[in-house]
Amino acid sequence: MNGRLRVLLAVVLVAAFVGGGSSVAWALWTATGTTASSVTNGKVVAGITGTEAITTTFTSADPTVTRPVTLRNTGNIAGTTATRVLVAAGSVALAQAVDVVAWPVPSADGCTATGDVGSGAVQGTWAALPSLVSHLGPRADAVWCIRSTVRADAPPQATTDVHLELTTANGSWVSATVSGGLYLNTGNGLPAFTCTDHDGNYVDVAWARGTRPDATYYAAYVGEKRVGASDQGYHGTLQIAPVDLPPGTPAGPVTVNVRVLDDAGQPTDDIAGSGPVTLFTQQDGPAIRCGA
Repeated sequence: MNGRLRVLLAVVLVAAFVGGGSSVAWALWTATGTTASSVTNGKVVAGITGTEAITTTFTSADPTVTRPVTLRNTGNIAGTTATRVLVAAGSVALAQAVDVVAWPVPSADGCTATGDVGSGAVQGTWAALPSLVSHLGPRADAVWCIRSTVRADAPPQATTDVHLELTTANGSWVSATVSGGLYLNTGNGLPAFTCTDHDGNYVDVAWARGTRPDATYYAAYVGEKRVGASDQGYHGTLQIAPVDLPPGTPAGPVTVNVRVLDDAGQPTDDIAGSGPVTLFTQQDGPAIRCGA
């Protein structure tokens, strides 16, 4: 058999094997080819924006914040989003005390402070929020409107750093995790005292006694340092002069807390009033005024 004949015979045998008798070989080639194509050309990629706009300091006058957050699949195949919340740092108690409701909206413009909660809403807190699930085509977005409301039992003077983590998946293919962060804060939560100026020489601060007995003693404090003399609730006022402030207090605003004293004359954690006063220079001497 010469060389030309051997080549011709080999071609005929291969054609007969693949075309006529090997369904196993054909199936294996088909499956392998499809998988290789998908791995090479298809991917899901997650993205999230807008969480930073949720950052706020809650007050009794403004206990709610409503902001849109956008979930993205920037990959080239469809995917389904999944989220989870994580208290990354700060007060877990505050995250637990902020109620959250989130619902999908057609666009960011559809998320307003006065808008009604829409269909598909999920509810929880910033410590435990159900997943925000959206089915996204390739290079598609979904906007969720997220409304956060602080409860009355939230700890005062607290901060929490919350992350909203996102993945996008298609079957067994899952994107890398991305996250958007936000900070939630509460003010001091303390009743404000009333302050009266006296030409920079001193200020009078007054507070509401509430249900405390008239004989209760009070004193003003800057941090843990007493400022001036104590007084009883019969009068309900304290006088603070520049000389009363702790030595070395720099010019500028200082927070003063009026604290209830115990029977031994020591300060308790019961704060009857709080507010700023400002130390400044007047006619080459120290002076004090109300406010920051």
